[in-house]
Amino acid sequence: MGFLIISDIDHTLLNNDGELLTANIEALAKARALGATVVLSTARSFAGTLSVHKALDLETPLIVSNGTIIATKEGKILNTEAIKNETVVDVFKLYKETGNAWILRTPNFPYFHPELAANGGPFGIEENRKTMNPDNMLEHIQNNGHTPIVSASLFGANLESFYNANDWREMGLIPDFYPPSHYYSKDGMSVMSANASKGNAARWLQNYMGLNDSPVIALGDNVADATMFSMGIGVAPENAKAEVKEQADWVAPHCDDGAVAAAIKKFVL
Repeated sequence: MGFLIISDIDHTLLNNDGELLTANIEALAKARALGATVVLSTARSFAGTLSVHKALDLETPLIVSNGTIIATKEGKILNTEAIKNETVVDVFKLYKETGNAWILRTPNFPYFHPELAANGGPFGIEENRKTMNPDNMLEHIQNNGHTPIVSASLFGANLESFYNANDWREMGLIPDFYPPSHYYSKDGMSVMSANASKGNAARWLQNYMGLNDSPVIALGDNVADATMFSMGIGVAPENAKAEVKEQADWVAPHCDDGAVAAAIKKFVL
């Protein structure tokens, strides 16, 4: 049985300029020709992941929004992990006080702050978005607890102090912070349910696809990616956070130098 290869996208499969290297494309194609199954697992939204999925000519489901959503390439939702509604209300009140732009994501569509709806979020304009002003959004989530929110993201300048000032884990959440990068010029942060992770999503999908006996290679540069490493061989690129490299079984070259291609050459080909 071929490998199950699960890869993060940004700063792992793509280089630091957001480019999909030819070496990675060719290595994944060779692995698939040998029977490997390739799955993308990313913090990106479904809409923001599709271009990479299509570039690799994949048919497999996508793990998006840091494992809170698993969907087919056609957009059919297979599994989700939502934040408790009362917690969403608490988080949104904190976000609202900052005056920054936010995105609240449901399994099927995102709610966009008007600023992002006009200018595009980290991965551009999402066609299925719904725009809400802050007051209406707060009223909506207070009165419509049946609307599941899987992640809440905030974007703006100098967010790190706000991120560090709140005990998100005490609220039953997993937080993540994103400094400016090739896909967005401002700081970003997000929170999701403590029950959600890329690792949990990857294990669910492995079982769903009937690949429990397949050897696994999991690749990624961030803490969220390390939750997949125990599934098999964990690979971190040289540019990964130190704590992620410590948890990896092998440290690949920098993402600018074809980290994914190097891992496939070492373990699969």
